[in-house]
Amino acid sequence: MSYDDTEDRKLEQGWKTIIIIWMAMLASLGIYLIVFNLAEIRLNMYFDASLPLDTIRYALYGVSVATLVGVFYLRSYLLDTKRPFKYNQNKTPQHPAVARYSITVIICLALLESIGIYGVVLFLLSGDIGVLYQLIAVSAAGMIYFRPRKEELIALADEITSMT
Repeated sequence: MSYDDTEDRKLEQGWKTIIIIWMAMLASLGIYLIVFNLAEIRLNMYFDASLPLDTIRYALYGVSVATLVGVFYLRSYLLDTKRPFKYNQNKTPQHPAVARYSITVIICLALLESIGIYGVVLFLLSGDIGVLYQLIAVSAAGMIYFRPRKEELIALADEITSMT
C-alpha cells in the first residue's frame, strides 16, 4: 500500500529510532563482556561455597529458555491488530504502526537482555566466565533472531491503515 509523503516520513523516522534502540541493546551485551572480562582479570573475588550454584545455574537456564519461548508468543500477541491498542494521535506525531511496533520491540528486547543479565548474576556468584559467555550468546542470538524487520513494520502499517 502506498502512503503520502507525511506517512512515509513518519514510518521512516520511526524505523530509524527502532533500529537505534535495537543496536544499543545489542551493544550493551558487548559492554557486559568487556567489563566482566576485565573484572575477572583484575578482581580477586570471594565466592561463597555454601551457595547452591548448580541449582541457581539450572534455574536461570530454565528461565532463559522460558524467556525465549515467551518472547516468541508475546511478540505475536503484541503485534496482533485484532487486539485493541489505545493510541492518541494528538499526543504524538508517530504513525500508529510505529507506536505499536516500537513498544513490542522494546518489551521483547528487554526480556532478551534479561538473559544476558542472568549470565552476569551467575558470573558474580560463581566467578565462571563461561556461564557469562553462554548466556550473553543466547541473549544476542535471541536479539538477532527477533530483530526488528522493516517488512513487519510496513505490513503492520498496511493492516492498521486498512482498518481505518
